[in-house]
Amino acid sequence: MEISESSISIFFVSKLLALAPYSVRKNSKGVYIIQKSTPFLFYAAALTSIMVFLTYRGLLFDANSKIPVRMKSATSKVVTALDVSVVVMAVSAGAICGIVGLNATRDLNVRLKKVDEYLGSITNLKMERFKSFIMLLLPMITISILLALDVWTWLRFAETMQKGEENADLNVQWYIPFYSLYFILTGLHVNFANTSFGLARRFEALNSMLKNSYLPADRNKTLQNQEKVKITTVKTTTLNTPNLQASLSKMSSETYHEGPSKNKSLLLKCLAECHETLGKCLSIVSSAYGMAVLFILISCFLHLVATSYFLFIELLSKKDNGYVWLQVLWILFHSCRLLLVVEPCHRITRESAKTIHIVCEIERVVHDPILAEEVKKFWQQLLVCESGFSACGLCQVNRQLLTSLASAIATYLVILIQFQKSNG
Repeated sequence: MEISESSISIFFVSKLLALAPYSVRKNSKGVYIIQKSTPFLFYAAALTSIMVFLTYRGLLFDANSKIPVRMKSATSKVVTALDVSVVVMAVSAGAICGIVGLNATRDLNVRLKKVDEYLGSITNLKMERFKSFIMLLLPMITISILLALDVWTWLRFAETMQKGEENADLNVQWYIPFYSLYFILTGLHVNFANTSFGLARRFEALNSMLKNSYLPADRNKTLQNQEKVKITTVKTTTLNTPNLQASLSKMSSETYHEGPSKNKSLLLKCLAECHETLGKCLSIVSSAYGMAVLFILISCFLHLVATSYFLFIELLSKKDNGYVWLQVLWILFHSCRLLLVVEPCHRITRESAKTIHIVCEIERVVHDPILAEEVKKFWQQLLVCESGFSACGLCQVNRQLLTSLASAIATYLVILIQFQKSNG
């Protein structure tokens, strides 16, 4: 995970949620030193284990109850068990990634610090802090409201189910540990999105520096128009131009006796090294978060199937409008969870593809043999670098994944409804 001054609030919340069992201190140079925290390692392992145990205990309590609240039929038992299990797997994977990922986190942040020192990808620290805070606050508030509505709805149902000495409220209360896991799951989403968006922002800064340094104004404008035609759904951001001027001035002062072509070739070589570093950072994140992202995608898929199933069953029975709207809200929330994983990965892929187009445009306008050689090396480097995020190598996480999941959700939803009709 990325631990920086702009996103320090996300780190502390992740630490509280057993996702980042590290201790962080700032040295005299303002650099965060990340170390292992033994108390928080035990805290993360204990909290996750206890919550998982209580979650399955509550699931068994409802399944064996004389008056089950959720598990009323064989199909609903299977769907509910899958609904609970995918949350448990995603949370467990996130906790394990935090416990064993100290070295990966250190390596990632050291590399990102070096890239930031050169590219200056953070133009406004206060604005970045505000964005990180909003990215953390909105999902947490949303899941809190949804969980409160869900508990209230099931307690209302339990009151109508109570017969004699049977207390159906206990069935709902045993699901509270399961609801608590949603906070950890949401924190895992925010943690991954913050790291991925940070990588995408640095790729954008690299592309901006390449265009401003090596492309003439007319070609730069033409390339920007082509990008606007191809991609219209992602908002572009303004990056740090003064930092570019500072880098060019530094290059000029150090190598003034070797000519402007040598200066530009050295600058391009440094940009190529930055791109290589970002590629290694992407590989680190993909390796560290691969298992967690895979379970997150599975959880989003199964949650959308299960929630849509319960929604259709309620619509067919026409019993409670409040429950129908609650399921609609859950579907929207799970869809947003899916987008929170897919969209930052798509932005990384998009910006990496832009780099190839920019370097090709530079190759067309460069005639100096020294600079042309550096451009050729950069282009060859781009051909072998990974340009996307994969979930354990099983699938590429991009927008094409959304259409595949949508068709799969529709297919499994039809199968579940058919099973429900056959079971009465």
